[in-house]
Amino acid sequence: MDIAVIGAGATGLAAGYELAKKGHAVTVFEKDKLGGLASARPIGETYIDDLYHHIFTSDREIIAYIDELGLSGSLTWVTPSNGLYMDRLYPFTNPADLLTFPAISFADRVRTGLTVLTAKGVSSYKRFEDVSARDWLISRTGARVYEKLWRPLLYAKFDSDADAVSGVWIWNKFKLRGSTRQNINSESLGYLYGGFIKLYEAMRDEILRNGGVMAREEVTGISREPDVPSPSGKRTRLRVTGKGPEGRNTAYTFDKALFTAAPQGLATLCEFPADYKNRLARIKYKANICVTLFLKKAVSKYYWVTIADDDAPFVLFIEHTNLIRDEGYKGAHIVYLSRYLDETDPLYNSADAEITAVFLPYVKKMFPNFDERDITASFVSRARYTQPVIYKRYSELRLPFETPIDGLYLASMPQIYPEDRGQNYALALGKRAAEEIV
Repeated sequence: MDIAVIGAGATGLAAGYELAKKGHAVTVFEKDKLGGLASARPIGETYIDDLYHHIFTSDREIIAYIDELGLSGSLTWVTPSNGLYMDRLYPFTNPADLLTFPAISFADRVRTGLTVLTAKGVSSYKRFEDVSARDWLISRTGARVYEKLWRPLLYAKFDSDADAVSGVWIWNKFKLRGSTRQNINSESLGYLYGGFIKLYEAMRDEILRNGGVMAREEVTGISREPDVPSPSGKRTRLRVTGKGPEGRNTAYTFDKALFTAAPQGLATLCEFPADYKNRLARIKYKANICVTLFLKKAVSKYYWVTIADDDAPFVLFIEHTNLIRDEGYKGAHIVYLSRYLDETDPLYNSADAEITAVFLPYVKKMFPNFDERDITASFVSRARYTQPVIYKRYSELRLPFETPIDGLYLASMPQIYPEDRGQNYALALGKRAAEEIV
């Protein structure tokens, strides 16, 4: 079959790779960067991710692809130190850190630890679908702990939608982190030397080797062609129109097509029945802005610091080089400062220099020894569709692979459920979509 894959993120590349392996003629359309949210840019002789990434020991799909594509030698596992910033910086790597955490009472620490521990043992998400994360956390850990710890974290991730987020989302976070621990006191995280872009470049290369095409075009429309004769009778063809890098208009026909970007984008490309368009519109996302700093020296000993402070301009401080030191970085220390927000927030549309100027004073507050003169370079990444808002009874919102247009399929981040987004689940989604198509 001739198959179009729209989007060269993890899901699209996995689907294209699997379809090309099976002998189908695959064309992958991508108007921007390879890798989607896992895109990267060159730094010296290597790459640095535009947005921060790591994987867990339980991420079987991505580990299998790394093995299959001959990249196992570049995968390394690290046991990092993590922190929590709440008025000041606290170590927050293992259960002992929770038990000695002075911002909440000892009884509340025990209740919190038991909540996380027991969530790991719950196998079905169904019991959490009808309750909000807020209400479930209050019922299990108490109102004091919720206001002090959980509420700032939920609002940091989901902003004005925080109170509506399903208990499934927080349960899955507890379950995932529990499953990645080699023992109760340590957690292993994985990183691919050269960046995870190496995996997606390898997938692209295999698609090309198997006769596929990578089209640097923006898809502008998808419609159904009239039935045309074929040896087996009649079949439906899909017409995919696009716009190339020079602005020229293009048109192609395919037997089937897979759309892998945000569902809102699909709604602008096709004529769908009103009820299906309404379902697409009900999916809501949070956007992300991320400032990346290149520094002369380290800022802290921590890899991942979560910030539980309503006044913080960013919610995550990630010192990437405390997870991995790549010789290609030429000695640079790399820090990510991440913030989730609505695309309508003025900060999202601010100039890069304005965003950086808002973020840097808070770094100084967290780390008084931080000196802006140590910054040798920086860049700002923006991503419009980064975190679907997981409402209660989200399973009723989840869209199927098939769309109302015969031969057109959808495989997108909001269909990853009850798991949360991530490279591992995006790759698994692409693999399942390829199986569905054929």
